Amino acid sequence: MDYGSILSRAWTIVWEHKWLILLGVLVALGTSNGGGAGGRGSVDLPSGDQDFDFDLPDLERDLGLPVFLIVAVVLVLVSLAIAVGLILWVVATISRGGLIAGVNAIDAGAASSFGEAWEAGWRKGWRLLGIGVLPAIPALILVIVGLGATGVFAAIYGLMGERTAIVPGAGLGVFWVALACIFVPIALMLNLLQAFANRACMLEDLGVIASYRRGLNVLVQNLGPAVVLFLLQIVIGTVLAIALFLPGLIMVICCILWPLLLLIRGAISAYFSTMWTLAWREWTGLGHVGEVVTAGVGSME
Repeated sequence: MDYGSILSRAWTIVWEHKWLILLGVLVALGTSNGGGAGGRGSVDLPSGDQDFDFDLPDLERDLGLPVFLIVAVVLVLVSLAIAVGLILWVVATISRGGLIAGVNAIDAGAASSFGEAWEAGWRKGWRLLGIGVLPAIPALILVIVGLGATGVFAAIYGLMGERTAIVPGAGLGVFWVALACIFVPIALMLNLLQAFANRACMLEDLGVIASYRRGLNVLVQNLGPAVVLFLLQIVIGTVLAIALFLPGLIMVICCILWPLLLLIRGAISAYFSTMWTLAWREWTGLGHVGEVVTAGVGSME
C-alpha cells in the first residue's frame, strides 16, 4: 500500500472539492466536545472543605420567582440542550455518510457535489444512525445490569446490616469488574469498527449488522496497513495540534474567530475521512480511476 499516495491524494481531493470541508464542518459540529482546543468542558466545583448549600426556597427568594417556574425553566433548558445535541448528532452522522459517498464518486471519476453527497447520506440515514448507536448498546447494558445488581446489594445491605454485608459488597465489586471486562472491550471494538461499517453501508449498500461484519472482514484482511494508517493519522493529528495550539487558543478566546476554528476542524475531519475512504477503495479492489482494477471480491489481497 502506497501510504504517501493515499495521503497526498486525500489532500488533493479535499482541496479541489472544497464543499467536502462543509460536510466536515457539519461532522465537527456533531462531534464537538464543547471545550474548544484542549477544553475539557467541565466546571470547577467547590472543594470538599467548603460549604455548599443549595436550597430551592432560598433561590426562590433571591430570584423572586416561584419554585415550580424555576424547575420548569431548568427542565426546558435541559430538554432543549438534549434536543439540539441529538439534532447535531443526526446531521453529523448523515454528513459523515455524505463525505464517504462524495469521495468515492470523485475517486471513481464521477461528478459529485454537496447536494448529491448529502442526498446519498440521507438515503442511508437510518442505517448510519443504527451503526452509530450500536457501539453505545454494550455500555447501556453495563449500566442497566450494574445498577440492577447494585439495587439488589442495597436491599441485602439493608436486611443484613453493615457487618454481615461485607461479603455481598465484595461480590458486587467483582460483579462490576466482570461486567466491565465483558462489555467495555465490545464497546471499544464496535467504536473502532464504526468507520469501516460506515463505508460498508455507504459503498456496498449493507444493513447495520452486515456493515459491521463486512467492516470486520476488511479490517482483518488489511490489519497491518490499517494499523499503519491509524498511526499516521495520530502523527498528523499530533503535528496539527502542536502547530495550531496557539492560533486555536486565540480563536477560542476571541469568539468572532469561532467560525474559522470550526472551518479548520471541518477541513481536518474531511481530510481524515477522505483518507480512510481511499484506503477502503484500495483494500476492496475499487482502486483509483487511473488504475487497472479487477472487479469482484476475489481480487482482494
